Amino acid sequence: MIAKILNRVDFGGIVNYAHNDKNKKKQANLLGYEGVCVTDNKAIANSFYIQASMRPNRRKPVKHISLSFSPRDADRFPDNREGDEFMAKIAKEWMKRMGIVHTQYIIARHHDTRHPHCHIVYNLVGNEGQIISDSNERYRSARICKALTEEYGLYIARKNSKEQNLDRLRTHQRQKAQLRAAVMDARQESTDWNSFLNALSRRNVSVQATTDRAADKVVGLSFSMEDAHCSGYRLDPSLSYPHFVIAFGQALEEILFQPHAQSLDCSGSPVNNQGWRNRDDEEAKKNRKAHHIYQPSKRRRK
Repeated sequence: MIAKILNRVDFGGIVNYAHNDKNKKKQANLLGYEGVCVTDNKAIANSFYIQASMRPNRRKPVKHISLSFSPRDADRFPDNREGDEFMAKIAKEWMKRMGIVHTQYIIARHHDTRHPHCHIVYNLVGNEGQIISDSNERYRSARICKALTEEYGLYIARKNSKEQNLDRLRTHQRQKAQLRAAVMDARQESTDWNSFLNALSRRNVSVQATTDRAADKVVGLSFSMEDAHCSGYRLDPSLSYPHFVIAFGQALEEILFQPHAQSLDCSGSPVNNQGWRNRDDEEAKKNRKAHHIYQPSKRRRK
């Protein structure tokens, strides 16, 4: 179970998308609502607009959440009243734990994908004119989704699951997902540094080491494949350099790296022709930036 949270400006467009009951492919049906007139989509949008007018300075009063479940849970959400009620129950529980209460909302289910999912549209302006807090909403949502998945016995994908639908991702997201999967697979089949580097090589993944010249040691790893470049920690916390040292029990400084062509890691920092990125170069870069900060000149007193 995952929740994708988006901010919107216009109620009309997102209501037509979420509750498009005329589209035969989506076959949208309303699972729940509160505080809105549901005679048609225009009436729903107007209900949202009237309440949002209590806070005219709120530029984006619309919240849109896509709540998705694994295809393996399709039998838990059949296309009948029982399945709709179960999905509505989980959606309302998610909203309650997120603090989305005392405001307008609609919950609509779509049937145009393999995975069961529904869309929630709610008003950030509450019934009394208060603003529904959305601070740290993505972090809170991830924690709540995990808790609800466990509580309701829904499917939990393994960390390096191949069931992710890559075709629905954008190009850079798909490339990063493929890089992450390749590094995770190499990590799982390796027992030491040499076998790990060989496994990466078979998958056409190159690795660069970030070094601390003052301490003369490696402090991080970056991986690249095709146009995707990213540090191990940003791919996944379990792919950080300290985790590799704990798992393999051998310092990477003792391994002889093959020379790499100059490239960029995910943060855009250059590496030398051996594939090593030095912290001294980063500090020099920061100092050059600081040097160009504007400083007002002092006027002479006459």
